[in-house]
Amino acid sequence: MLDKNSPQLTSEIEDFLKANSGLKQVEILATDICGHFFGKRYPVEKLASFAREGLAMPASMFVLNTLGEPMDGIPYGIDDGDPDGHFFLVPGSLCLNNWGNKPRAQMLATTCRDEHPSFFEPRYILQKVADSFAERQWHPVVAFELEFYLFDAKRDADGLLQIVRNPKTGRKDTATVLSSTRVGDFENVIDDIIHACQLQNIDTGAISSELGPGQFEINFNHHDDVLRAADETSLFKRTVVEVAKSHGICASFIAKPLLEHAGNGLHMHISIVDEKGQNIFAAGDSADERLHHAIGGLLDTMPAAMSFWAPNVNSYRRYRGGISCAPVSLTWGNENRTVAFRIPLPKQGAWRVENRVPGADANPYLAMAVSLAGMLHGIDNQLNPGQPTTEAVEGRDENLPLKMADALAATAASDALKKIMGADFIDLYCYHRAAEATIFDNHISAREYDWYL
Repeated sequence: MLDKNSPQLTSEIEDFLKANSGLKQVEILATDICGHFFGKRYPVEKLASFAREGLAMPASMFVLNTLGEPMDGIPYGIDDGDPDGHFFLVPGSLCLNNWGNKPRAQMLATTCRDEHPSFFEPRYILQKVADSFAERQWHPVVAFELEFYLFDAKRDADGLLQIVRNPKTGRKDTATVLSSTRVGDFENVIDDIIHACQLQNIDTGAISSELGPGQFEINFNHHDDVLRAADETSLFKRTVVEVAKSHGICASFIAKPLLEHAGNGLHMHISIVDEKGQNIFAAGDSADERLHHAIGGLLDTMPAAMSFWAPNVNSYRRYRGGISCAPVSLTWGNENRTVAFRIPLPKQGAWRVENRVPGADANPYLAMAVSLAGMLHGIDNQLNPGQPTTEAVEGRDENLPLKMADALAATAASDALKKIMGADFIDLYCYHRAAEATIFDNHISAREYDWYL
């Protein structure tokens, strides 16, 4: 099948290779349900034919588990003969990565432009939701914020993580939020992360130290291309991990790596503009009712969305309650960081909502897709979010599922999400995450022997 974007891709490839002569290899990458990249390395000369005709990779790669293994009961893989999917290069994604033993070209691939895309590809799900907005002549404008930890590369005698040592003092890092000293002390690895992002055309914003020892946050600028925003966030996660390795340390986006310290969040800022570029959430100096309706939809679908915002067993350790922890309540408010959905102070009428619930281990494509689906559900049905919360929220909401099994049950029962994201995908996703949780639980830990032997 000839890719209709091949002229643009051919020009992009020719210009890139002319500016980066001497490259020998290119990595072609796609993202699975767990949020991990899979792909292959090819001779860079293969890019020209890929631009014209696409390429083949097993479609079952999208539905492997966190360890990259097939799971029983997933009918895509061995049971169906493991057929190839037809992948296409993503225009604008050709770039360099520099953390290996030599620089390499890198490009994203997707099944989205096929007549029959993989309905379980995360990038396709986000595209599908974005198309629902486009049908109404609306376009999301989004920004991601990601927290991550740096750890010692070696674990302790019990196999547990060790707090990273300050590169300049040699002492274990301490938790000092918004400390310019901490950012300065880790500037070598942070600067290399930013440089690697620049090579991949990822625009980064503010850099800050966070509440945990070895914890940092790097923000991204607002993007009017929601797919590209999710692409950049996924690539950023890979970049941080790989650059950390080159410095002899370990980086992680696990939601709750240390019980006694803050978890890693994935905050998302979302506004919507119309065909004229006008923010539909703005009504002069005040918020348009559609912003409140969007929040009403987020609240209505929040229990069903939890399995996307907290997709792993560890994810639910982050929801412990308390002012400084992740929101565990069906709440919204203005300039209130303890609620689930916050309306930040608008600058020049830039009204938006910030979703503060997801963990950094969430798949950026799916976390954004389910958030947008909830907002569209609220706008279409003019859902009332109720009164804003003006005080700090500490307690848990009994209507919010804070265990994986409960969250998946809520997802499976959501007609609103099935309508926008697709019933087939919702059913497969729920089975996929439940099956992985079963595999994870089917393990005897040392604590069981310590307690019960």
